[in-house]
Amino acid sequence: MNFSTPWTIGRVATMAAGALVLTLSAPASRGASAAYAALHVVPAEAAPRTPLDRTKSDEDIEAEAAALAASGDFAGAAIRYRELTKRRPDSFVAWYNLACALAQLEHPDEAWGALERSIELGMNDLTHLRLDPHIEPLRGGERFADLEARWPEIMERQAEVRFARAIERFGRGYHTQRDDLLRVRFAVGQPRQTFDMAHEELHIVSRWAMEHLFANLADAEDGTVPWVTVVIPTDADFASWARERHGDAARGPTQQIAGTYDHDRKELVCKDLGSTLRHEVFHALHYRSQSLHAQRHAAWVLEGLAALVEDFDLDYQGTPVFVPSWRTNAARRAFRGGRLKTIEQLTSMPDHIFVGQSPLLHYAEARTLMLYMYAAGRLAEFYRNYVDTWEEDRTGLAAILRTFDATLPQIEASYRRWVQSLPTAPEQMHPPAATLGIDVDPERGEGLAVIRTVRGSPGRRAGLRPRDVLVAVNGQGTRDINELYRVLGRYTPGNLVVLTVRRGREILELNARLGRSSDYEQIVVPGG
Repeated sequence: MNFSTPWTIGRVATMAAGALVLTLSAPASRGASAAYAALHVVPAEAAPRTPLDRTKSDEDIEAEAAALAASGDFAGAAIRYRELTKRRPDSFVAWYNLACALAQLEHPDEAWGALERSIELGMNDLTHLRLDPHIEPLRGGERFADLEARWPEIMERQAEVRFARAIERFGRGYHTQRDDLLRVRFAVGQPRQTFDMAHEELHIVSRWAMEHLFANLADAEDGTVPWVTVVIPTDADFASWARERHGDAARGPTQQIAGTYDHDRKELVCKDLGSTLRHEVFHALHYRSQSLHAQRHAAWVLEGLAALVEDFDLDYQGTPVFVPSWRTNAARRAFRGGRLKTIEQLTSMPDHIFVGQSPLLHYAEARTLMLYMYAAGRLAEFYRNYVDTWEEDRTGLAAILRTFDATLPQIEASYRRWVQSLPTAPEQMHPPAATLGIDVDPERGEGLAVIRTVRGSPGRRAGLRPRDVLVAVNGQGTRDINELYRVLGRYTPGNLVVLTVRRGREILELNARLGRSSDYEQIVVPGG
């Protein structure tokens, strides 16, 4: 995902020395960077008082503006923020920060002009507007009450503009869909039939999330929550977008960009219709929920929960049941090698380290800890406790201690015993005993494209042909190799399964009796 910076509301604090002043700060991120308002206490003499040097970079001018605001020199800060609006005329962040400075200078008309421009460009957090102390001079009058009344209309207009831009960028041939439950507008370059199957899976995990974790989404004022644009491009369009957006990082030696959610832009671009789509849409829901709480959650919490919903089965009531996966396999290997981080080490890790160094292992450890709390029946309780204790401890450790009502050594010992007992989930490194005996190309976002069927294999006997796209086994999605292996791992050789296949514009269901992996060649992944 694109780890962009949401707005955070800081608390007013006091210090024995130094005046109470305002500073603008932003947590480290690997996505779009921006300075957002938060109250802190710093010595007044810390701010430099220098004239504006227009030869400086945007980042240096932004830092100067923050320091000047921290010293109480809002006039100096306003000059610099005004310069940034000239350099970044389409940045709602620059306009919003200018509005804050002008409001503090008691220039309400100018401040309102900057604020309205910020909203026009994409500022969409009503909770922040209601709580941000820097906007306080603008609140309380009829103009602010009118803004609140018009907010649903503003959200609709912003969503329409964002969606139109996405269609312009990716192509007018995409089919579109509006989802009022998720407050998402989809633009889809993949076949409609396979998207519909993935959309149903999204609803399954999203309804679970809103019932057990993000209950405040159901209580949100009607129409005040921003819409998100979700683009699922064609394979070619995604490759072009990824190169343009991420450069060499789109396909590095240790990771490949499969999707990203940009919270500032309220835009999600995703390659596949399976685990990546669930992961990124979950991020959108989580960011939406934490914005309503006026909070900014730790990276391990954000990524651990989003990774949790990547792999699930359904119980007899159609409820998702989250299960071990290739990520928990990685955590288990780390445990056996003596490298599994303790709970305290994982929760205290700075966000930029979590997402920037060994992210595959960190995500695996975060998902495994979430799965542990889920298996113990404590995940929803943990999340409630985390929201409740966030002001005192943003790492989540205090919430874990409160949830289990035990000492940290006791929880750690239980967690490690549980990790040691985890079964190995079928994946590329550990193929299941059952097989279809086919070679596939995993680079298709909608599923696995059949390249070859082994002579006499279950796949060939079932009627699979080259260029077919396998999207599900017994109704369980199979959009990538690990997902296929995990699903096949639920069965034994000789079991009869139903394959859901797209052939051209048709969706077919083919009966296949699974074979024994040892009797056939292993699946070949091109380029793997």
